[in-house]
Amino acid sequence: RNLSMFDGQGCCGNIEADVCTSMKGCDCISGMDLLKEALKDRFDECWSLAQRAVDDTKGMIIKCGGKPIKAEYHLACGGGTQNSEDVYGNSVMYFRKVLCNYCRGSLYYENIVDIPVKEIEDKLHVKCSNGSPVSGPKIEGMIDEIEREETGRVRKIKIGGKYFTGNEIKELLGLNSSRFGWDPLVLRFRVRGTGNGIGMCLYGADSMAREGRSYFDILKYYYTNIDIEKIDLVNDEKPLEGRIFVIDPGHGGVYSDEEKGLLGVRESEVNLYIAKKLRGYLEQSGAKAILTRTDDVEMSLPARVEMVNSIRPNFLISIHQNWFYTSGISGTEAFFYRGDKDGENMSRMIVDNIVKSLGTVNRGSKYADLYLLRESKISSVVVECMYLSNPLEEKKLSDEKVKDEIARAIYQGIMDYYGLEPKKHK
Repeated sequence: RNLSMFDGQGCCGNIEADVCTSMKGCDCISGMDLLKEALKDRFDECWSLAQRAVDDTKGMIIKCGGKPIKAEYHLACGGGTQNSEDVYGNSVMYFRKVLCNYCRGSLYYENIVDIPVKEIEDKLHVKCSNGSPVSGPKIEGMIDEIEREETGRVRKIKIGGKYFTGNEIKELLGLNSSRFGWDPLVLRFRVRGTGNGIGMCLYGADSMAREGRSYFDILKYYYTNIDIEKIDLVNDEKPLEGRIFVIDPGHGGVYSDEEKGLLGVRESEVNLYIAKKLRGYLEQSGAKAILTRTDDVEMSLPARVEMVNSIRPNFLISIHQNWFYTSGISGTEAFFYRGDKDGENMSRMIVDNIVKSLGTVNRGSKYADLYLLRESKISSVVVECMYLSNPLEEKKLSDEKVKDEIARAIYQGIMDYYGLEPKKHK
């Protein structure tokens, strides 16, 4: 979804590039001429290897728990990859730490960076303690065990593991007095590895390949708990085949005044109608669609979350109608959880299609810290189709044709997200 052809951000370094990763240093290639210039006399050999790799892995997909993985990678791990929770805050089964010495000989295995303390303070928004003639920070393994007399003169100090008196330091370093402090002006960082350490170590994988290891062995080494399978091409008759959706008709059972419009239209009934229609569209396109409730019954949020997390679908779509105390407010909006890029993209496409189909006000897609979004361990969207508190929109929601259009628009948004053509349902 970062591809420019799907309205993504594309490449900030080369506007003609079709593909761009988020790695430090752009990996994109814009045309064969650029490749030939970069590889020179090695082009034919490298191109042949690339073509062979494409042919050998044609139709193959990496899965974990029956679902495709996001095959992240980095240049050099520096001795071991990282667990996903140490980078992203959540545990991913195929991003488990593995030891790796294969990248030891790469240019990116170790490097040195000198950064002025002032720059560190500015970038980290911190203030490091400044030294004075009678003070200075301890630097472990370099300057420690400092003993001063009452006027601030150094009586004893340990530098580089060796003890000195203040007068000895004065004489040896040519200082004016034994009353001295110090300020580090530059910190030298010794860095091992390049990248976030998630997934495949590229230089490590290259070394493994040079040792004769197969792509299968390399992938299984860096991506844990995975299966590598051959998949069929997309079925035009069932383009969503293999995908699972949980559709959540919001509310149900006991309801408050906020869940019913002035004309008596009940939100729980509208949500359920739309959800069932959407399920039909998705199933006709080959997907498995599961409703959290199929009748007008009460279901707690924890129960809905438990159901979603036990099924582990590709997406959760929760259908709601909005409410505001001022009846003039109207429109369509959707919500996603912080950091859920798939949820953000899906919510935007669903809102755009409802607005286009029904002519509602586009209130956009937004981040929200909602229980359902926060606790569901998969990409999720909460759709607020219309405002029940608005008499005009409430009247529309009493019309089955309008509810059918909403369901169809949500389905169209889902298909747009996957880059698929919707089926022409009767």
